[in-house]
Amino acid sequence: MGIRFELAAELQLYRPDGTPFFSFAEINQQLDQERQRAEQAEQQVAQERQRAEQERQRAEQAELRSQRMAERLRSLGIDPDTL
Repeated sequence: MGIRFELAAELQLYRPDGTPFFSFAEINQQLDQERQRAEQAEQQVAQERQRAEQERQRAEQAELRSQRMAERLRSLGIDPDTL
C-alpha cells in the first residue's frame, strides 16, 4: 500500500506520497472548528429570519397606516387614488 509508519513522540502515519495522515487530535480539532462554523451559520440564519420577520411586520404596519389614511381621505370627500 505504500503507507509508512514512524514512531517519534507519537505514532505518525504517512501516505505513499509522503504526506502525513492527520492525527486523532488534529481530526478532533477540525471537527470542533466545523461545529463552530455550523453553529455560527445557524445563528446567522436565525438572525436573518428575525430581521425578515421584523421587516414584514413593518411593511404590514405601513400598509395598515396607508389604508387608514386613504379611508380618512375618502371620509373627507377626497379620492386618494386620483392624487
